Amino acid sequence: MNDRESQGAKRAGIRGLSYRTLGGIAIAVFVVLFVVLNRRQTEISFLGYEKRTALWVALIVPAAGGFLAGFLLGRRRYRR
Repeated sequence: MNDRESQGAKRAGIRGLSYRTLGGIAIAVFVVLFVVLNRRQTEISFLGYEKRTALWVALIVPAAGGFLAGFLLGRRRYRR
């Protein structure tokens, strides 16, 4: 077992994908499904800004922000 596999990147049964990759794929599928099922119009308000927009837009923006924050915070852990 090499260093990478010992740090939690163990291989799963589906074409050798890591559990982390499979988890990321599962979460992405659930997010897409949630967005597709919530397409109606809604009113959003953020820091005094108010706008009527599709609910999927109001859902995908914070999801993208959370993904970006997690990516940026997690990068430091895996640098050598």
